[in-house]
Amino acid sequence: MLYFKMINLSLNKQLDIVMPNTNRALAVVLEQATPAILETVSKDKNLKSIISSLLRESAQSSQSDKTLLELVKNNPTLKELGNVSNTIKNLLNILKSNKNPLPIETTLKNHLINIKELNEPVLKQKIENSGIFLESKLKSVQNPQVELKSLLYELDKSLAKSDIFTVKVLGEKIKELLETPTLKEASNTALLQTSKDDPTALKHLAKGVENILSKLQEHIKSADSLKTMAEKTDPFFSKEGASLAKKLAPFCNPEKLTAHENVREILSQDLKSILLKASDEINKSSHPNQAEILKQIDKLLLQIDYYQLVSHLSNSSSLYLPFSWDSLEEGNINLKKDKDNKFYCDIDLKLKEYGELKLKLVLYDKNQINIQIYSNSSEFKEIIKENIAVLRSALIESQITPREIRLLDTPKKNVASPYENNFNHIDMGFEIKV
Repeated sequence: MLYFKMINLSLNKQLDIVMPNTNRALAVVLEQATPAILETVSKDKNLKSIISSLLRESAQSSQSDKTLLELVKNNPTLKELGNVSNTIKNLLNILKSNKNPLPIETTLKNHLINIKELNEPVLKQKIENSGIFLESKLKSVQNPQVELKSLLYELDKSLAKSDIFTVKVLGEKIKELLETPTLKEASNTALLQTSKDDPTALKHLAKGVENILSKLQEHIKSADSLKTMAEKTDPFFSKEGASLAKKLAPFCNPEKLTAHENVREILSQDLKSILLKASDEINKSSHPNQAEILKQIDKLLLQIDYYQLVSHLSNSSSLYLPFSWDSLEEGNINLKKDKDNKFYCDIDLKLKEYGELKLKLVLYDKNQINIQIYSNSSEFKEIIKENIAVLRSALIESQITPREIRLLDTPKKNVASPYENNFNHIDMGFEIKV
């Protein structure tokens, strides 16, 4: 089942994460902001007018985003949320006490892997499915039928370059497939409709793709045994042909051609989506630990909303660390790219033994990197100095050239909070719907 009731799928450019009814972190900020702070954002006093004003100003200037960002970062309730890893651990401990395991328990265990088991592909997958990018992924999702249509057009264009008769015949088969009603009418607007696909038509389409792929692979395999120079140099037998054949393979399965398949895949893997589904199911159940489970899920969703909101307001990707590390109290990563193709990465950590650790990285000219490491722990600095050569070697092995690595004291911060000391604590318990 698709949870469109909880996640409003829209192709509009404006993300729902900047509206208080869909982002609880923003709602918390606006609830707790003082009248004086709200006055700097908008002259209007009611919430609807303030948000409308913010969105209007945001289109013309980034000043309203900066104001909101300061409010978000200094909000006492959001500051007290703690880190995502601990919330997941707390939720897992509650779930473990139950005799009948819930499906979400396995998902959480898989999401929060130990840092020692971490590698590049796993980290990429965890970040992509961390919940931070859910709405943006849904807004850019494509109907698989549209993907197939585009791929077949590309393949037909490639085959048209060939001088081999049997290859040209294959091009005719592709044109016939493109003329089927399913592909002719395929569009991304189907993602917003509740109408179901015709299973018979999809089976017919998948069979047609399978036949084309089979013939395509036969021609590719025969390339090594071709005798004439004309055949050996035919454009069809370039790497392009093999690449297109690989992309075509998944569409031999009718299930992969359903209009909502890509949406289902996103919703089945993304942590925020899984949490929304789990909270809906648990809320309807008579589970003995229902209240505590819902409270922890709600807190986790609010933490994800916080990172989404900071990402939007700072025009960057603000991420929590999706793994377990015993030495870490809390940490997050902020990634940003500028118009000159420079990439900036700020890593803020709080280590149990060594206190605050901040790393600022700048990647430029594709593989050149500058690193600044900030810490006030003399012991930690000595560890870094002893291992600086190892760090340089590891970067060079990864084909990254360290142009500068600097070890510095953490600068003192004297930022006054825009919030009053007495505020009403927001209940993390049961308002779960998005």
